[in-house]
Amino acid sequence: MLLSDKIKQQVINFTKTARDRNNNPIEACGVVLSDGEVLDMNNVSPDPQHNFIIENSEIEPVRDRVAAIYHSHCLQSQPAMLSQVDIANSKAAKLPYILYHTIFDRWDYYDPNGIHPYPLEQSPKYTPKDLDFYLLWRFTYNRSDCYTLVRGYYKGMLGIDIPDFPRGNVTETTDSKWDMFTDNFAKAGFAKLDRGSPLQSNDIILMCIQGTRTHHAAILLDPKTGKSLHNLGEGRWSTFFIYGGYWATRTRFICRYAHH
Repeated sequence: MLLSDKIKQQVINFTKTARDRNNNPIEACGVVLSDGEVLDMNNVSPDPQHNFIIENSEIEPVRDRVAAIYHSHCLQSQPAMLSQVDIANSKAAKLPYILYHTIFDRWDYYDPNGIHPYPLEQSPKYTPKDLDFYLLWRFTYNRSDCYTLVRGYYKGMLGIDIPDFPRGNVTETTDSKWDMFTDNFAKAGFAKLDRGSPLQSNDIILMCIQGTRTHHAAILLDPKTGKSLHNLGEGRWSTFFIYGGYWATRTRFICRYAHH
């Protein structure tokens, strides 16, 4: 679903006037229908200045036509970004989430069915078939992390849709009990290579950068030069790097997609 000017204006009209009984601004919320109509719905959260909740009974009559969920932020202390909870709920509902910040006049948009984790920041110069499309994805755990990049690259460049893995907070990646990659890559269609096997383009390198668990994934683009792609962590953006040296010492195993 595209976030058109028509949809934006309808959302603005609802969010600018959302007030509680004491005339304090609250988070507006509602849905965008498949025809572009925006419906305002009641925010039944006990703390409507900081959160939103829509009753299922209010959505039910239009559920088959819902194309996106929207809500607003109305306080200067709130970021103009969808929260981790918003991203998790968007993935669970398989629906895009839209955020409008009424003070900053800024938007955020996330589509769990799309490829780019920040569609509003996507460069118009590149398509998912261009390698540069996968550069400068700002790291946000569960929204734009190393595995998001792997999934996006495989879907956009190779036409292979691999499943997502449930994630919580980024601190879980260094927990001794967390082992997302080892447990799930085989289920996603990947087979572990024997040590010393010749490498191929699009092999996935699984690494441990800190802690004890395998928690980082990178894509090998060219086995001859070592050119690779990854999104390393907080405060960084997806970028190319040359595999070898330090990165080879941090490698736990390499796997290859086996289920075409």
